[in-house]
Amino acid sequence: MGEVAWAGYTLILSVEVPYPSAADVFWISGYIPFFFALLLYVKIFSPAISWKMFAASTLITVSLAVFASATLITPVLAAEEDLVTMVMDLAYLLLDVTLFSVAFLGLLIFWKGKIGKSWLLITMAILFTVCADMLFSYATAQGTYYSGHIADLLFNLSYILFLMAFYIHAKEF
Repeated sequence: MGEVAWAGYTLILSVEVPYPSAADVFWISGYIPFFFALLLYVKIFSPAISWKMFAASTLITVSLAVFASATLITPVLAAEEDLVTMVMDLAYLLLDVTLFSVAFLGLLIFWKGKIGKSWLLITMAILFTVCADMLFSYATAQGTYYSGHIADLLFNLSYILFLMAFYIHAKEF
């Protein structure tokens, strides 16, 4: 729905960069069921989580969060954007890293199993989304984002990886 709303803004209403907009309400709302779906799936297999797995997942997730924050916070705050735009920029980052933390833990659990490939693709898709959201937020803060920006390609690659993951999961399960 976020993509449809964005397309409506850009193609029908001719809004160059509709951000923040109703499209963001749909995208942000999508994180909630996605997070709980990943969490419930991983929780079922929580007895398989060793201390080393948890520590590795935490270390990688914290490293990603620190890198993303260090890269993005200064340009976003320096851009003198309105409060809603700054909150949206940082909300996407926080939600992306949260999804990544659960997906990466799932990857560690399922790595050697039958559905390891699909969890690798899910984790990679979320990582592409993290990069795309960072690049989008940076480019909008700098005023250099345009429709067809390289960030759009990263979003599309993440969608393709999600589709591949779901296909492989259904095929191998």
